[in-house]
Amino acid sequence: MRIPEKTFYVNVNNIQNKIFSLCEKESYHASKVLRLKLGDTIILVDGKSQGYFGIIEQIKPKVLKGTIKKTIKDFGENKNTIHISPGLFKKNRFEILLEKATELGVKEIHPIIMERSVKTSINIDRCNKILISAAKQCRRSFFPILHRPKDLKTLLNNNKDFKYYACHLDADLNLFSYKSTQTYPSNVIIGPEGGFSKIEIDTMENSGVSFFHLGNRRLRAETAAISSITLFNELGL
Repeated sequence: MRIPEKTFYVNVNNIQNKIFSLCEKESYHASKVLRLKLGDTIILVDGKSQGYFGIIEQIKPKVLKGTIKKTIKDFGENKNTIHISPGLFKKNRFEILLEKATELGVKEIHPIIMERSVKTSINIDRCNKILISAAKQCRRSFFPILHRPKDLKTLLNNNKDFKYYACHLDADLNLFSYKSTQTYPSNVIIGPEGGFSKIEIDTMENSGVSFFHLGNRRLRAETAAISSITLFNELGL
């Protein structure tokens, strides 16, 4: 089956006996904005790692329905598991990171309030809309989980099942040095625009965080995050 062009979110509760129905917002976008017709094939994603190919069979003012023809588990998902933990930074740059992290396959995002963070909060609803839009755009079936901001110590104490890495300009090693030692899913810590403080570096060192660098140039926070995720994907970390 040829991969369709258009992707829509479907609530998993709105799939019964291989019959799907879209919510009013998605139905309007499909029928009125994109002007899809009966018999058109579309991609559906449920945000929980399932993708579907569906055929449109009914178009009403507030609901579009059809039949599921194929189900694909982990549709558009990476084999490796990456979380990122960015120190909070300016809204527009943080939103760019949310979009690109979604496209690159990040599973969870844990914003951190750091000493040099210029912000201490985020608009969760707005950010989740960005994540969903990006997931649909890149045909990804899992919507990244966005957590509320926390401090660094809380992050490091919360989940011992992950290997923590921190991107730091003064680190001695690059990511290639860790390729043969990876045994756990990865959580990548990215500093805010002003970088890590001495106390934060000490906290991470005492918690067993592994440091890596991305070269000898000072990168913006969102650039460092995007570059790090790309390398983790490439190296299978």
